[in-house]
Formats: sequence, C-alpha cells, structure tokens
Amino acid sequence: MIYEAKVNELAEEFGVHRNTIRNWINAGILPAQEGPGRRYLIQWEDYRRLCEKYGRQPRLKSDAAAPGELPVAPRSPVAAASMPVCLDAKAKDLDTSPGLADICLTCGSCAGACPISGVDELDPRKIVRMAFLGLEDEVVASSWPWKCTLCGKCEAVCPMNVEIVQLLRRIRARCDRDKVPAAIRKGVVTCLERGNNLGIPKDDFLALAREMGEELARASCPGFVTPIDVRGTRFLVTVNSKQPFAEPEAMTWWWKIFHAAGESWTISSEYWEGINWGLHAGDYGAMRTMVKRIIDNIERLNCTALLLPECGHAYYATRYALERWFPESLQQFKIYSVFDLLLEYLNEGRIRLDPASQTKLATFHDSCNYGRHSLKAFGHGYFEEARILTKACCKRYVDLVPDREENYCCGAGGGAWADPFGAERVFHGRIKARQISASGAKLVVTSCLNCRDQILYSLNREFNLHVEVQFLWQLVANALVMPPTETREARRV
Repeated sequence: MIYEAKVNELAEEFGVHRNTIRNWINAGILPAQEGPGRRYLIQWEDYRRLCEKYGRQPRLKSDAAAPGELPVAPRSPVAAASMPVCLDAKAKDLDTSPGLADICLTCGSCAGACPISGVDELDPRKIVRMAFLGLEDEVVASSWPWKCTLCGKCEAVCPMNVEIVQLLRRIRARCDRDKVPAAIRKGVVTCLERGNNLGIPKDDFLALAREMGEELARASCPGFVTPIDVRGTRFLVTVNSKQPFAEPEAMTWWWKIFHAAGESWTISSEYWEGINWGLHAGDYGAMRTMVKRIIDNIERLNCTALLLPECGHAYYATRYALERWFPESLQQFKIYSVFDLLLEYLNEGRIRLDPASQTKLATFHDSCNYGRHSLKAFGHGYFEEARILTKACCKRYVDLVPDREENYCCGAGGGAWADPFGAERVFHGRIKARQISASGAKLVVTSCLNCRDQILYSLNREFNLHVEVQFLWQLVANALVMPPTETREARRV
C-alpha cells in the first residue's frame, strides 16, 4: 500500500517544519519518491514505522488484503468522483480551428515537457481537447491557466505546432476580471489609473530619481545628472516600478552603463512604467493603452529609440503590441532589447569590460520571453548574445543543460511570481534548481526581474542552492572599466 502526502501535510501531521520533512527524505529517514501534484509516495510500512517512532497514530489504516494479495491504496477522491461527461453541440469561442482535433495527436509530448503537468490534474492535452469539445466554461473556471507560467515549453516540443500558449492567453482573457489573481488585477488597474503598477506618486518618483543620480555622481560617475524629460535624445528608457519602490539602487546599474558609453537618453516624468501586466491578465485593452502611452512619450520627447530594460515580458508585450496595433510606430523609432544595446556598446568599443571582475563559475538562465517567445513571434531569440556578454565579464562559464530554446522556465513567468499559487511555483522551479545545482555554477546571470527574484529568493532557499544571482546589466555595470571624462564627453557630441 502506498501513502501519498504533500510536504506541508506531513509537516502538519508530525508537528515539524516542512524543511524537516525534506531533510528526512533527503537523508533516507523517510524513504519516499516524488509523485504527481507535489506529492510524495511512501510505502505503508515506512510510514507506519515513522508514526511509531514519533508516537503518532497513522491517518489511514492498512486494509486487510485477500490471501496472497497485497493491500491496495484507496483511490483518490478526485479519481473516484470522475464521471463520464455527455456533450451536446456547443459553440466554440476559444478554439477557432476546425482541424484542431486532427492536428493534436494527444501524444503527450507537451505533458512530458510541462514542469507542472499533473498538478491538480493540469495537462496541456486536456486544455486543448476541452477547448475543441466546447468545454470552455469548465476550463475558464479552472485554476490551470494561472498555474501555467506560459513558458512555451509545451509548444517547443509539440510535433504538430499546436499554439497552446495562445490558447491559454485566450482563456485568461475570457476569465471574469474578479477571478484574475488579485495582485495582477490590482497592478493593471493601478497602472491605468495612476501611471505605474505600484501607484508611486509623480513627485516621489522624480525626487528619488534625482537623488539616486546625485549618489551615482558622487560614487563613480562625476557630473552625472538624471535626465528627465530631455527632448531630442536617442533613447527613451522605461522603468520597472518595483525598482524605485523596493530597490532604487538597481536603477543606477543601467545609468552607469549609459554614462560610460556616453549615451543620449531620458526618462519620462509621466507614464514611465515599462512593465505591462495586461499581457499576464489577458487584458488586451489595458496592454494597448499602456503601450500607447510609451509611444506618446517618444513622440513628445522626440526620441529615436526605445529601451525596456527590466523584464522579458515587458519587451515581449511592448513589441507584440507595436506590431499588432501600432505597426507604423516601428517606422518612427527602433525598439532595443537589453542584449541589442549592450552588444552594440561592446562591439563598437563604447564600453570596456574586465573579465577578471568576477571569479565565480557563472551560468546564464534564458528568459522564456526573450528566448522561446521572441524566437517564435519575432523570428529571433536572444541566446548567443547573452553568452557573449556574460563571458566578457566572467573568466569561468558553464551552460545549463538543457538551455537556449529547450531551457526550462524558472517557474515565475506569466505572472506566477505575483500569483497566490506559491507551492505550485516552487514545484515548477524544481527542475531549474536541479539544472543549476548540476552545473556547479555559483553565479546565475539572467535578464528578467521575475527570473532573478524566483531563483534568488525562492529556489535558493527551498533547494539550498547557495548561489548568487545577478541581472546581466548588473554584471556588466560591475565589470565596467570607466573611461576618462573627456572620452565620455566626446562620445556625446
């Protein structure tokens, strides 16, 4: 007989911390195997012995088996309650492809690649089939679309190229707004009403930006002044509101690079938010409005290029919206990814990097939005650029296995870092944690704020990784060989 339980359930049962349960399993004190749905499978005798050792009564009793037969574990309530579903003719709004039933082979490749397949019965095949069969209300009402990180791993392995991610985005868009996870819903509403996800007042943001610029001037960039609403610059640079709210010094890593490169750039005093949670919420009207504000700022300040420096989804959402709703704007200005700009600086000699500045063995974690999604949507995924830049700052480097297009999501994408499904997010990230641990790297470099936070603050603790995590531009800023003042001034002319 097999006893199934989650770590938190075992911790509650035995009156210990969940990490104690994990330590028992890792040390062999509690022999257990990982099962679906974040559960562990424990032989009945091992479970009974542990109960005896700690003076606990087993929650379940071993049923007497027939002579010569082994005890059979009871069926789960979900499985026992499963009944056939009778289908009537239904209109299908989610699935607009009449050939989807023939296209999808239900081969299971997507389920095998999905890191959370099996959690609460989530299975990409089920989602595709339910959409095709007209069970739209059921799939929209489920928690599956929000536990999925939209990483696209399922699409990357699908032999028939079924667009599962776009289907899930349509499902999110169909969801009642009061059913959207609260943090994402509030972020969208606050951004629409107050100009940024966290509702930071204009005067507070401007005062902080000027103060951080003054600190940067004193520390390493003499003469630096935070450029706000400067007309005619090359770049309009957006800001992730989490940084001025929680870690304002992080803004200065980019500012230091701009200063060293002699770049012409500015920040808008209005609608400076670069993050677009309309993409996560399935709110395309909000996404369009937020991108239109960026376009208006570029036109008002007469800039010729746009940089969205803080997150993979910000770049993807903005470029997607520009190509879908504002294609004429792409003729007026150029949109840069973090990789485009940093590699341009390096190749043109506008910045110099010291590879001896970082001695730890480093690796790079590929963002799903900069990687798989950009490759599919825009024809180019940023894989090699990231490695060229990382190796320029680090003497020792190793790739994760697998990586690039086949990379596993960290578990925090698609709004999952803000969602209430924390246990599912950690479970999703277990494969990423194994990759990092197996690589031996002690420094993980990434290009997305959610990826950084998930690995640094969640996976590090849950899986005892003991790794340092840096943004790519943070790594570059720390490796900069600052040029003389006259050189920087000459570049600006």
